[in-house]
Amino acid sequence: MVGRPFKGEGEKRAKCTEEEGKEEERVDWSNLDTNILQLIADQLTVDIADYIRFHGVCKTWHAVNHHGRTHPPQLPWLLMRCDYDINRLIFYSFSDERFHSIRPPTNDEHIIGSCDGWLVLDHKTSRFLSLLNPLTGARIHLPALPSYLINIEDYYPSILKIAISSNPSMYDHDCIIVIISTLNDALFSIRLWEDDLWTLLDDRSKYHDVTYFKGNLYAVDEIAQVFIFSSFFEKVAIVGPQRETNNLLWQFTELSGELIVLRNILIENSVDHAMENLTILMTERIDILKLNMKGLVPSLEEAKSIGNHILFLGVNSRSISCPISQYPRGKHDTIYIHHVYIMDDDEEQDIYCRHGIYDLENAFFMPTPHNGFERICTGMLPMWFTPSLF
Repeated sequence: MVGRPFKGEGEKRAKCTEEEGKEEERVDWSNLDTNILQLIADQLTVDIADYIRFHGVCKTWHAVNHHGRTHPPQLPWLLMRCDYDINRLIFYSFSDERFHSIRPPTNDEHIIGSCDGWLVLDHKTSRFLSLLNPLTGARIHLPALPSYLINIEDYYPSILKIAISSNPSMYDHDCIIVIISTLNDALFSIRLWEDDLWTLLDDRSKYHDVTYFKGNLYAVDEIAQVFIFSSFFEKVAIVGPQRETNNLLWQFTELSGELIVLRNILIENSVDHAMENLTILMTERIDILKLNMKGLVPSLEEAKSIGNHILFLGVNSRSISCPISQYPRGKHDTIYIHHVYIMDDDEEQDIYCRHGIYDLENAFFMPTPHNGFERICTGMLPMWFTPSLF
């Protein structure tokens, strides 16, 4: 049996509750003890989006660094654009199927590429390059490209692809960075923390992609020759060339511990956009070719499936494979891809981007919910980004 309150007890309880509410409203969460904030930050390792929300509370919380356990593998985010009205980078996360916004570096820099959790930035005036982890704010400065490699178009990147041999934040003097120049499709390299200038690695081929795999540098060119480079950057052709090379795009990805070459077959297609009929190259088919190094002569062998994996294929970012278990809403044997199209007319050069999903089993290209056919005019092409706290 519940007794009745004494006279005046109800008013007293109500008054206490009201005072406690006012006291709670006066709590300044920005002055929370730094050690407590650090403990909270170190627990936010499952979904990196939680870490971003934590850093967005206030300046004090934003200043807390992550020193906790290694987070599990993350699905890539698609960096869609920079919204200059709110001064934010807009990412789409496949993990929680939501958009996330992060404050961009500065208005003086273009984002021109992505690799292993780092964005590649190009300063508009000095043309010095840098690597930025947008989640932690870590930045690594790189030399400027040679002047003859710099693209005069503000919105078009000077780098096609970038490969990094090891984590550059570990201050490893053996960390090598290799890029493909957009203007001449040649390879250039630097040894991080030691070199002040980019060194021409090879310009005898027109390269499509470059990657580090199990400690070795691989590159593939426009005629599907696959090269491996020694520690002294001597190149050896191990596969190729292919007979048919027209309208083909060759790219690398790693799948279940194997190096895969993707053959992207393009066809001309007409697209109605902004009251115009544009002729562009679009994906007709993507073939999966495994690099077989076990025989006397290395070869590319066709595979019919990528198994229980999905691929994220980009133009100016590293292609990424993930187990389907990381993305339950996804479908096995699918490739998420974004295209970049360049259209020339008498007055100017326009760049457009389109997103889609390629069904490998049925050789069918499907639109995504974000399949806009949009002009790129912000100095940044959409790209895949692997969120990382390290």
